[in-house]
Amino acid sequence: MKFYTQIEPEPSGVPIDANARITALGSCFAEVIGARLDYYKWPVLVNPLGVLFHPLALSDLVTRAMMLDEFTSSDLFEYNGIHYILSLHGKYSDKDPEQLLNLANRDLQALHTSLTQSTHVLITLGTAWAYEHVESQRLVGNCHKLPGAFFKKKLLTADQIQAAVTQINELMARYNPKAQMIFSVSPVRHIKDGLVQNSLGKAHLISGVHAALDEVEQNLTPSKYFPAYELMVDQLRDYRFYKSDLIHPNDQGELVVWEFFKTQWLEAKLEAYLKEVHSIQQGLAHRPLRPDSQEHRAFLSQLKTRILSLEKQYPHLKFD
Repeated sequence: MKFYTQIEPEPSGVPIDANARITALGSCFAEVIGARLDYYKWPVLVNPLGVLFHPLALSDLVTRAMMLDEFTSSDLFEYNGIHYILSLHGKYSDKDPEQLLNLANRDLQALHTSLTQSTHVLITLGTAWAYEHVESQRLVGNCHKLPGAFFKKKLLTADQIQAAVTQINELMARYNPKAQMIFSVSPVRHIKDGLVQNSLGKAHLISGVHAALDEVEQNLTPSKYFPAYELMVDQLRDYRFYKSDLIHPNDQGELVVWEFFKTQWLEAKLEAYLKEVHSIQQGLAHRPLRPDSQEHRAFLSQLKTRILSLEKQYPHLKFD
């Protein structure tokens, strides 16, 4: 007897091998997969300019990064002596505008390097709801906890989302045509928008991203969809897979999604590699009762030998 509906992995594009380099951008769910990849020692850059939730903010950032269009004083908004970059995450605020711009442009350069060198780019769309800065009439990436009167809430259309995803794909095709693009919709519900509004926003995201990827299929550009949203709301619809806030996936839920991602995107022959890295990570995390004992010194010596052997086999691997 089956107790839940199951989503079957579809054939993916270019699989992630041991030498892959990965960039993960978008909502906090991109950080979940990024953290798993980092745990298994892939070179991965996750949201170097902070979490961004809506597709237009992401397409604008990717455009800036690929073209190295640096932030200038025209991108700053000042309020009560503090300068903000509204197109970026809330961490980009400072009393010193020059210091703020230097930080943002340093991180932009890091993103440029990662995107142009990545073999795989994972982009997770969080919401179709965005906020427009009333004075400039420009959509922002983050409201920075500024007064609500400064902003107007807007629902992005499926066409706008399709255009944003298409723009990201076109930029990647121009600057790094071999990169495998992986798009997903975050399963995290934005309940501050209201549950009905959240469903509407997710529907727009799903419609827009699939319309864009249908275009991509016709042009044979390597872009695929990963069903993170569908896994959580359908296959894992039970609240036991969620944290106490009933919104974010808990460790068990994240693990199920990771296992699905691993099945769909990681080369099958990497299973032994993953087990060895996990075993070494557990060894590094071990806290002995007697750190000066002969047994523990022997354990560390064996662990070091295993690490050196793995690093020799996979030169990109670097354990702390």
